[in-house]
Amino acid sequence: MRRAVENKLKVAGALNNDMIGWANDARLDDTIRYSNAGIRDVQHAAAMQFSNLITYDALYYKSTDAAAYYEAYGDIVGGIGSYPVLGNPHYHQSHDLLEGINHQLVTEVSKTTAATLMLLASSPSRVKGLKIDSFTNGVASLSWAPSPEKGVAGYIVAYGTASKPDAQQLRVVKPSATLKGVATGTVVSVKGVNAKGLEGWDWARVKIASQ
Repeated sequence: MRRAVENKLKVAGALNNDMIGWANDARLDDTIRYSNAGIRDVQHAAAMQFSNLITYDALYYKSTDAAAYYEAYGDIVGGIGSYPVLGNPHYHQSHDLLEGINHQLVTEVSKTTAATLMLLASSPSRVKGLKIDSFTNGVASLSWAPSPEKGVAGYIVAYGTASKPDAQQLRVVKPSATLKGVATGTVVSVKGVNAKGLEGWDWARVKIASQ
C-alpha cells in the first residue's frame, strides 16, 4: 500500500482477504467486507459460479487493513474474511493456529478471488469525473473522463429516481450525453463497455441538482 501511494500508482480496485480459513461449523462460509458495492457483487457472483463458498457481506473496512486503501483512493475495496459476521474468536490473535484452519475453505476463497480478479482485470473500471455540465428546462448535459482501458467501445448511461436509478438507459460512444425530460433529483449512472461486451464492474453516479 505504501509503495502504491509513494509511486503515485493509479489503483482502480483492491481486494483485502484477511483471516479467511476459520469455520465455526461444517459450512464453507465467509464474509465479503467491502466499501465498493460493485466489487461486492462481483465477489458474490464469483463465489456462486466458481466455488462452493457461501458468502455474506458487510459494509466493514475501517478496522481492517483495507482502511488505508479507502483513505488513499476512496471506496474501491472488497475482500473476504471471517469477521465480523462470523465472529472469528481468533481474529488477529496469538491463538490463531494452523490446526484451526479449514483448508477446503481456503481453497474455495481462492477460487472466488481468482474469478473476481479475472473479471476486474478484464472489464472497464469505474469511470471518473462524471458531472452535470448544464441543466435547463428538463435537458441535462453531462460528461466524464474517457475510460483509461484499451478497447472501451462505449458507455451505458442509466437514469431515474433514487429508488429506481436504472429505469431508463441509453448507449453512447463518446464520454458525454444529453438527457431530455429529466427532473431535479434524477440520479444518473454511467459505466464503460468494452469491445467484447463486458460492462464495467461499478457505476459512477451523480444527481441532477437545480440550477
